Parts: sequence; structure tokens; C-alpha cells
Amino acid sequence: MDKQEKPRADVVSKGTLTHAKLRKAAAAVFAKRGFHATKVSDIVQQLGVSQPTFYNYFVSKEAAYEELVQEFRRRLQALTLTLLIAPDIPSAEVVDRVALSFRKFLDFLADDPDLTEIGFFQPPGCTPTKVGMATWIATNIAQEQQSGLFRDEVAAGQIGKCFVGMIDQMARDRPDAATRATLAQGCARLLCNGVWAKPT
Repeated sequence: MDKQEKPRADVVSKGTLTHAKLRKAAAAVFAKRGFHATKVSDIVQQLGVSQPTFYNYFVSKEAAYEELVQEFRRRLQALTLTLLIAPDIPSAEVVDRVALSFRKFLDFLADDPDLTEIGFFQPPGCTPTKVGMATWIATNIAQEQQSGLFRDEVAAGQIGKCFVGMIDQMARDRPDAATRATLAQGCARLLCNGVWAKPT
């Protein structure tokens, strides 16, 4: 074997691993204590490393928090963009397709509870996240309205906010997968059909 052989591309460097572990520890501490009550000393104690190690990767507690929240928002936005419903969907499948969107959001929020806690539920990160999410959903809704899939007398922005409010409330109890699927169907029926039992 050649002594000058290059390192394999799939080998993760020690620095990359340390950074990932610090992020995970920071997310856990922020989720438990909240942003304002968390100190760098809490994060390094969680992982069992020194404060200088932390500062090799983050300039401050605020920088670590912002990196985590921004990553959460990027992933959430990317997910939202995949949920645009095609205009040629059969009418009989629309409610199930909306339910799938709800379920994917609920599954996303269940995937990493610590990151979800700081990015979606706790201040200061939660408000900008939800504003962004409502806007991304509204962008999809507006396109779906233009294609004739959804009625347009209700503003897309209002629907986006309702969608986020429903997700927020359904996700708070950390439902299991089966419950998430049931909740998603209920949310889709509510959003698409309303609650009024119209007289015949």
C-alpha cells in the first residue's frame, strides 16, 4: 500500500465529530434550561470537555444557539418546499395529500425533540421560526390557489398561519407515530372541510 495514500472521504475528522457532539450537547442544554438560563459551562459540563474546546468551535453561546436554530429553520423550509401539491391531483386524494403534509411536519418535529424545543417551542427562536413557516406554507397555498386546487377567498397568509397553529398544538404533546397519523388526518379534514355540519 502506498504510504502517501490519501485519507478516505468517508472518514469523519475528529474536529467534525467534536463539533457535532458540542451541537448535540448544546441543543440538549438549551432545550432543558432555555436560552437565557444556559451558560457555556453548562454545555461543556454536559459533554465533559473544557470551555476552550467550546470556543474552538463557537465564538459564543449565542453563536451556538443561532447555528442550531438556523439549521432547524433551513431543514423546515426545505421540507415545506417538497409539500406543494400538484394541480392535477384527483379530487378524491386532496384531503389525504393535505394529511400527508401535516404528518410530515409532525414527524419532522418529533425527529429531534431538543432541536424542536429550541427552534419551534421556546423563545427567542420560536417566533421567527413560526413566522417563516407560515410564510413558506402560504407560498405553497398561493400556488395551489392559482392552480384552482383551493378556493382563493381566504388569503394564503391566513391559511398558512392556521396551518402552523394547528401543527404547534398537535406537536406539543409529543405524540407517537400512530397518533401523529391520526392527528394529521383530523387536521386535514378540519382545514379542507371545516367543522360545520351543513344542513341537508
